[in-house]
Parts: sequence; C-alpha cells; structure tokens
Amino acid sequence: MSRHAQVEEVYDSDPEEVAPSDSSPANFANESILSGAGVPMSGSVPMRPAPEPQREIPKHYQCLYPIYFDKSRSRAEGRKVGSELAVENPLARDIVDAVQMLGLNVGFEPEKLHPKDWANPGRVRVLLKNEDGKLVNSRIKNKHHLYILVAQYLKAHPTTEESPYRLRIRGLPMPEKLPAAPAAPRGWKIGKILPIHSPAYSGGGVSDNPLKDAMAEMQNMQGMPGMPQIPGMPDLAGMMGGMGGMGGMGGMGGSPSAGGSEKKKKDKKKGKA
Repeated sequence: MSRHAQVEEVYDSDPEEVAPSDSSPANFANESILSGAGVPMSGSVPMRPAPEPQREIPKHYQCLYPIYFDKSRSRAEGRKVGSELAVENPLARDIVDAVQMLGLNVGFEPEKLHPKDWANPGRVRVLLKNEDGKLVNSRIKNKHHLYILVAQYLKAHPTTEESPYRLRIRGLPMPEKLPAAPAAPRGWKIGKILPIHSPAYSGGGVSDNPLKDAMAEMQNMQGMPGMPQIPGMPDLAGMMGGMGGMGGMGGMGGSPSAGGSEKKKKDKKKGKA
C-alpha cells in the first residue's frame, strides 16, 4: 500500500538561534497570528489542496515534522513544543494547512521520514528566512515561534479518522476504511492515526528480529527457479529460532561445548604426569 519512504538526517538546529526565554505560549498570546478569532474551528476549515511536491526545495527552508508536535513524545524523542501545546496523532498534511494560514511559502515532501518516527511520513519545508537571513514575515520571530504557531493551529484542528483521506497521492488507492493501527515494535511509538501511505501498514518498518527475518527470507527463496539449494537451511533456521538469534553459539557469548571441556580435562591430566 505504501510508497518507498526515505529516512532523512535532521539538521534543524541553528547555532545562532536559540529558543527565546519569552517563547512560552502565554507570552506569544498577544502576538499570535493564529488568535482565537482568526482560527476557524474544526469543520469550518476550507479544504485546501495539498501543494504539489517540489523536485528540489532550497536548503534554507526550515523543516517541520509531525513528531515535533507529538504529545506521546518527550523532548529527547523529538518533540519541539511544550507538552501543553503538543497534540495526539499529528499529521504532516495538517501542518501544511497551518503554514499556509500563516502566509508562508511551503514545500511538501510526503515520502520523507524523521529518523525517530518511521511510521508517520511527511516533511513540511517552510521559507522562514531568505538566503540572506532576513525574516520573510517580521511577525514570526524565529523557528521556535513558528513551532508554537503551528502547534496552536493543530490544537484547534485535532486529527480525526477522516484526516488521512485529505492527502491523496497519485497511484495510491484510497481504502474505504482506515486500517487499524499496527502494533509497534519494541522500543518504538506509533500513532493511532497514520497517513495512508505509512510504511507501518505495509510492513516496511523496523523488525524486532532482523536475523530471524533474514533466515525466513532465505528459506522462501529456496524453491525459486535458479536458486541453489542450501543443505541444512531448514535445520539452521530452526536452530536460530530456538537460540533466540545468536545467544547460544559458542564463542559468541554463549556456553562452550561439552567436547571442549573434556579436552581441557585431558590436557590437565597430561600436565600432572
């Protein structure tokens, strides 16, 4: 169901730009472009078409990922706004709407992934400053202010089960019903509402046991035309499953063989003689 998503390295920290001490939502309340009167409530939002993905977006465009606004994440896990501003199940398509409401130039890369959020594809690129470093909109002070304004929009327009249908990708069929959220591999977090082209729906995510998966793949290839038969492959795969991967192999952190211990005893007897 999904396209090939691409995990991108994230360079989103400007050394010369730090979060201002007065960047709390309360301090920005009077300056907020998305004030209560200016933000339409959910249901009255006009359906804006998503911008066509650009072939090449200039590097000086700021990056926005859904994980920046994800309530289920900690700061260390990628969240960029305070917990009081974070939302559940943020989607890149809604971030596009928020940026467009601010009147900023936006680029949309629906296939790009944040390294810590493989199941929720989509990257939004925003022209916040010109190449000479001058702000495009003087009312938006810096990227941290931008994060707050986008978060305010997302809070006013919460994600619903209908939200993923707003992003249509050419060649990708739209299901009648949104698939159930897949189970998250150990150590990962997955939102309950994901884009329809999410790798999580097609099994393109992170495996709990990549070695076991590789052995299974080799077994499946045994019957294919032109593939040589590998003796003992089924037995080897079963042995690997029983040992939990590599844990029981001698010399690899497992227990030494019985034959090795008998040899050591014989060597000791010879030494005494």
